[in-house]
Amino acid sequence: MSRHVVLLSLLILLSLVSSLFIGSANLSELTASQWQTIIFDIRLPRVLFAGVLGAALAMSGVVFQVILRNPMADSFTLGMANAAVLGSAAAVITTLPLFLRPFLSIIAGLLALSIVLLAARRLDTAYRPETLIIIGVLLGAMMSGVLYIIVLIAPDQTESIARYMFGSLSGASYDVLFMTATLTFVAGMILHRSGRALDLLNLGDVRAYSLGVEVQKVRPLLLITASIPPLIAISFTGMVALVGIVVPQMILYFKPLMFRPLLILSSLYGALYIVVVDTIGRTIIAPVQIPTGVMVMISAVPLFIFLMYKRMLVSRP
Repeated sequence: MSRHVVLLSLLILLSLVSSLFIGSANLSELTASQWQTIIFDIRLPRVLFAGVLGAALAMSGVVFQVILRNPMADSFTLGMANAAVLGSAAAVITTLPLFLRPFLSIIAGLLALSIVLLAARRLDTAYRPETLIIIGVLLGAMMSGVLYIIVLIAPDQTESIARYMFGSLSGASYDVLFMTATLTFVAGMILHRSGRALDLLNLGDVRAYSLGVEVQKVRPLLLITASIPPLIAISFTGMVALVGIVVPQMILYFKPLMFRPLLILSSLYGALYIVVVDTIGRTIIAPVQIPTGVMVMISAVPLFIFLMYKRMLVSRP
């Protein structure tokens, strides 16, 4: 495990450094001031933010899947990402201050999660995976419909809103990076310390309660803790989906793990995944930049289908 983490950390570091020198601009043809501006003011915050975003999304996916005992649960399939994007778009068209955007996204995302859980509880007391996913996807579709209405109402803001619809890291800054990284680190530490409780929750509510876990208190607190970092990140980047499903499930496909090692590996692989995908997106048809959310969907959907197929094979008698 430790060797795996060290090698993965070195690979992430290599990817981060390489990404700084890959792009549409030819650095050898620039002056020293232009070179420094591109490297330190544009690429460095974007590359670092890509790593934080990937870690936050993968980390939250692990927690959702353990607590809800649903391998397809993450911020996208539960409707939270769509709600967060809608909250950010509402902040844009109402010209609210920048610092209010994360708060709107968090409120909208947690409200969406509450609606999904309450609706699933009313329809299916067992919280079966298909019930949660169907309700989450439908709620997300409804949120997307509201977002399209906002585009029609405020056509002059279409370009800004489209950035949230497709998921772009082009607006990354050191302020956004510091805020998101701090919250992701704090949430990660809390979740890591709660590893035993999460392992017990994965066994079922009755068994967890019998072993000392206050299920009714722990579950909502951990869900909220895992929700805040990705919702903050999505409030600045827009829709980046499926990372929280694909990364943890691909790790588990090769080797079953307890929560703590799974959390660490998922965060590292998530960071590496988004850094690589974002770098490819901004260079493959340069100077045109493909939004990060689009690149993630193109690469993650085949993996998502593969995981669903393997899950169906396992569930067959």
